[in-house]
Amino acid sequence: MSGRWNGVPAAPERSGWHWVEDGDGLRPLMWRGEDWPDHESRGEWRDGFAVLSPSDLRLARYYGPVAMPDAVAERFRLGVSFALA
Repeated sequence: MSGRWNGVPAAPERSGWHWVEDGDGLRPLMWRGEDWPDHESRGEWRDGFAVLSPSDLRLARYYGPVAMPDAVAERFRLGVSFALA
């Protein structure tokens, strides 16, 4: 991706995992899109420890969606949910 990123992933209406590189390194982050069941959590990033807004990642580098099997993605999603509970 060239230029500055606005902190919003490709297809922001869909929740999913995306590769993002910031000061904490290259890592998968969970984007909670318009299809996320909890309305208050939509439009933000989660990494299991922190909640990040798109503006928090404006200096990060975006690499695109994580290609992982649905079963693996679900385990990560549950892990992020339990870590923040």
